Amino acid sequence: MEYIIIIILNFISCSILIANGTLFKTLFNFNQQNDLIENGLYGLILVSLLTFTFNFFFEISKKLNLFLFFFPFFLIFKKIYLLRKEILKKSILISLISSLIMLLENSNRPDAGLYHLPFINIINDSKLIFGSANLEFRFGHTSILQYLAAGFNNIIFTEKGISIPLANIFAFTTIYIFNMYNRNESVLKVIFFLFLFNILYSMNRYSGFGNDDPAHIFFYLVFCNFLLFIKDKHDDYKKNIIFFSTFVFLIKPFLILVFLIPLYLFISKEIKLFSKTNIFCSIIIILWFIKNIFISSCIIYPEPKLCFKSLKWSTLNSEVSNPSRVKRTSEAWAKDWPNKKKNISQEDYIKDFNWLNTWKENHFKIVINEILPQVLIILVIIFIFPYERQAFKISRKDSLIIFIFSFVCAALWFLKFPIYRYGQSYIILLLISIFILTLNFKFRILNKNYNFINKFLSSILIILSIGIISKNLIRIYKNYNNLYVDYPWPKINSYTINNDKNKNIKVYSNNGKFLYYKPSPYTLCMSSASPCTSNSGVKNIKLSEFYGYKVYYYD
Repeated sequence: MEYIIIIILNFISCSILIANGTLFKTLFNFNQQNDLIENGLYGLILVSLLTFTFNFFFEISKKLNLFLFFFPFFLIFKKIYLLRKEILKKSILISLISSLIMLLENSNRPDAGLYHLPFINIINDSKLIFGSANLEFRFGHTSILQYLAAGFNNIIFTEKGISIPLANIFAFTTIYIFNMYNRNESVLKVIFFLFLFNILYSMNRYSGFGNDDPAHIFFYLVFCNFLLFIKDKHDDYKKNIIFFSTFVFLIKPFLILVFLIPLYLFISKEIKLFSKTNIFCSIIIILWFIKNIFISSCIIYPEPKLCFKSLKWSTLNSEVSNPSRVKRTSEAWAKDWPNKKKNISQEDYIKDFNWLNTWKENHFKIVINEILPQVLIILVIIFIFPYERQAFKISRKDSLIIFIFSFVCAALWFLKFPIYRYGQSYIILLLISIFILTLNFKFRILNKNYNFINKFLSSILIILSIGIISKNLIRIYKNYNNLYVDYPWPKINSYTINNDKNKNIKVYSNNGKFLYYKPSPYTLCMSSASPCTSNSGVKNIKLSEFYGYKVYYYD
């Protein structure tokens, strides 16, 4: 019965997201308002932004969530009623995909246990907490996805609903890019295929969905819409570029270079500076920076130059959450610090490419293994691609711009945080940009049947889809009889086989004032009473209140 409930809740989720996204696109005067899959993506964005904004002033409780989640549906009900049959079809498809990949799955390890789930609990239990990064430094770089997940904890979905959005994101985005692939021909069709290939091949596990995969997927959506804009110059594509770029940044600030795409369009006079879309996104980004300052005392944590020491809750006063320390340690670990072979400080290790040999011997092999299928499929396509003079192609100027953009992105990744999961979209885009350049600068014209490559690409997508479906069905079959707490929902309570819940231990100050929870009996907070921190280094922290807001600080 619980299996049916998950499918039904996913269906409700998809239907409401499509309705919310339809309202969002109506408010911003999109011309194409009946692309229901795209509407679902905007529904995800709207729920995220509503939850984020309201959390400045309120805890995102189950009752408030019910209002935030369903109220936009009633504002657009008349239009939704006219589209009911199409919404029904799309919601059934998306809900089946979402349910398939999330049934009997684990949550993302270890990040979900360290800060994704604990921060979601904070959002649901409290309005914004000043200095919460002093409890757990990872709270300083949480994602808009945590606000999105918190928005699904309502009376209907219960607290288990926080597991639904990640599955919905995968389903909506893959269908969205597939539709782009299906509607286009020639070069665009192949490029959309390459993006879809990477998602289906490399990002198909629910337990692997953290903040990284959704950010990379939305990065692909930005670039896909950029290519469509080059082709058609449609205003909707410009809006998609701006909204999706903003969402990418809110998911993962490291992908900030995504803003180079709308910046290029602005320099090219394709985008007006003071458009309704730009103003709205600018306000959201400013609010995000304000939220960052309230949580960590930094505009972007953990960049020390963007932090304020004068604030009472400044992380610069913390030994564990100090931005300089966190930035140095994070960069060292991304450069394979655990596998170093000589005694060297982190500060010296990350300087002057002292890390390069260690990285080449270890993580570089992982990068090669991850991108090898993409490289091979690109090489195969280059040799069989039929060049058509009359078909749409990307100009040499645009090809070079795309290459330069992707090269700058990949260079930043390599120099600062060369761990594959951080820079996957940068790397894949670089490979695709090389492919585009190759098509533009190759010297021979291939006269082959275009239907051949259509069948070739479609066959690969069918094989990948069958593989994903089979893998998940086999996983569900193998784990069907392994009952656990909250079976068959994804495990969010602990990493134990039984998904047992943490009871947590209250930590008090010297004068007996409750401060926070420490996870117990399991070492990570996961989804449990908040505020909770798994960081054993938190000591001598203090808590005060300011106009009803909690403030965690160090003297």
